[in-house]
Amino acid sequence: MTLFALDTNVIISHLREDQFASETARFLRRAWENRTRLSISDIVYSELYTGIYLSGDPKLEEARVQSFLAANGIEVRTSKSLKVARRAGELYAKHLRGKGAGEARILPDFLVAAQAEATSEALVTWNVVDYKPLGLRTQVRTPAEVSLDRLS
Repeated sequence: MTLFALDTNVIISHLREDQFASETARFLRRAWENRTRLSISDIVYSELYTGIYLSGDPKLEEARVQSFLAANGIEVRTSKSLKVARRAGELYAKHLRGKGAGEARILPDFLVAAQAEATSEALVTWNVVDYKPLGLRTQVRTPAEVSLDRLS
């Protein structure tokens, strides 16, 4: 069974009903119909909880987020591996040394990327432009670009 790692912005898109919400909902529906496994890293989970604690009603927001994750069968995966941490450090160092050094990037993005690379077929994000230049060994796609029809 195929596993896709989701970036924080895919979940936020749905929860905030932003300009990508309808395409995100379509992707989630196709994933459910095709029994595609979806996961988020512990870093993404932490980013979601930042939003929960910043909300006006953290208990209500937490229930909403947890309900969304459960309804879509999205599992939280912890890396449990120093390989992921080392790979994230490698990607971040390459970024800081390379042409992207002037871009504002934060280490959690590289941890999300390294975890996706270690555990999934693709990282699904609305910020493909942020991840493509990293040279990941896994695909980076938007929810609109992911073809689930060919998957079992």
